Amino acid sequence: MEDKKTNIILVPTDFTDVAECAINHAVSIAKTGNDSITLVHIVTPETKAKLKKEGKTIAALEAQMQQQCDAIYKQQGVKTYFELPEGNIFTTIGETAKKIGARLMVMGTHGVVGLNQKVLGAWAIKVTTSSPVPVVIVQRKKINQHGYKKIVLPMDASKEVKQGIFYAILMAKQYNAEVKLFGKYESDEFISNQVKKNISFAKSFLVKNGVTHSEEPGGKGNYVKELLKYSARENADLIIIMTEKEADVVVEFIIGPDNEKIINNESEIAVMCVNPDLSFYRGGSVLEGSVLFQ
Repeated sequence: MEDKKTNIILVPTDFTDVAECAINHAVSIAKTGNDSITLVHIVTPETKAKLKKEGKTIAALEAQMQQQCDAIYKQQGVKTYFELPEGNIFTTIGETAKKIGARLMVMGTHGVVGLNQKVLGAWAIKVTTSSPVPVVIVQRKKINQHGYKKIVLPMDASKEVKQGIFYAILMAKQYNAEVKLFGKYESDEFISNQVKKNISFAKSFLVKNGVTHSEEPGGKGNYVKELLKYSARENADLIIIMTEKEADVVVEFIIGPDNEKIINNESEIAVMCVNPDLSFYRGGSVLEGSVLFQ
């Protein structure tokens, strides 16, 4: 294979079925976006102990990774590489994404049944908040043949939600998709008006970029339940959510309990998690300087 390309999708793998599902989604994205894929498996003390018990060396793990890369290239035509760094799954995956210049990460999760600390278990959420790039989290549901044709973007009163618009437009253009704006009901008039302003802001940029879109006002019930019911009813392929800034800590982000429910949704809809880029707010309104929004 030729040298690595600039656009890279990083996929953490532990060789499980959910890892295969993540690769399935990554292949679709790579094909439509002209990307390459890089698989990453973190070598931990547990990894070394397991290899020693089986009478194997790191070379055997390298061979396994290369075999998987070759299979993806042969079957799907997507150039695939691998990284096998030593470290901690919670930080080293994010560091690898930064090192190789990945534009996106696709990661599997066992959902609410994942009780151990495998990278592809429920602890995948911790990896997400340390990632320098957006992370698409999938369960066991493979991507539809049409890809992400229906994208749901929850809209609340926060300024961070505007960054979600950027990624919604990028993905919509990649799949010629429809973006569905789902507004959050707020009883407070001031907050409600802010939600409406954010929706208006989103619609203006969707129009400028020629993206088909629709708007759905949320009801008075539990917002997450309403959002997931709507997403399932509309047969959504992707939901885009923002992580939350840790209180009093500028550079730390968390996945709140509501977002955990979205990630582990029963319909197994893929969820893109975006850590807000605080630099977006320096020197003007978010997105104003982006070429995409000229």
